[in-house]
Amino acid sequence: MSLLKSLLLSMLSFIATVVTLGWLTGAFAAPQNALNNDKLPYYYQQDLQAHWDTWASLQRIATFELINQHAQEVDHGLLRGKASFVGFFYAGCVTLCPISLEVMRELQTQIKQKSIATPQFVLLTVTPDQDDAKTMAAYANKLKLPADWNMLTGDSRQMQKLTTSLMTDINARASNGEPLHGQRAFLIDAMARIRGIYDASSMLELRRMAGDYERLMMEE
Repeated sequence: MSLLKSLLLSMLSFIATVVTLGWLTGAFAAPQNALNNDKLPYYYQQDLQAHWDTWASLQRIATFELINQHAQEVDHGLLRGKASFVGFFYAGCVTLCPISLEVMRELQTQIKQKSIATPQFVLLTVTPDQDDAKTMAAYANKLKLPADWNMLTGDSRQMQKLTTSLMTDINARASNGEPLHGQRAFLIDAMARIRGIYDASSMLELRRMAGDYERLMMEE
């Protein structure tokens, strides 16, 4: 009788494990495409594929302790509790970065005009060993960036951990030695999950970025 009870308990445990794994991996969820999902997707893998399953919704970008352009200590709490757009830069950039930052500035203007809650704008340097607070502040002043934006730098290991969770390799370099920081911008929700990936150098992306932000506000 005890053997039968043991087998029954083992079987129930196995079934519970299968059901739990199925729930986490989205085995019982809607198909993985935008046509079958009303919410924005989640991103957490290097292939940049969109996901809507429960496991994807549990993924967060990495924690961090950095400083901003005002030499103030900033940690991952910055990206909790409020949606944010996150982009990349380095203070020596005179080509791609000014274009990308102008796109994000225009995005902020358009969102404010819609009279909805405005997101945070956070910029991560891809050359943390070169860009200290003073250098970042000078760059922000040169480009006349909004005063409420946060530009972050700090320990290179901390920065690499954070940017890796954003599927970006800050150590990548072009043949001429310039950083390959790319044109990506990310929409991060109030729980520090990646909900959108965009080409921040394209004004054509403005409508999609603004539209996704509005959808996210409806979710939250």
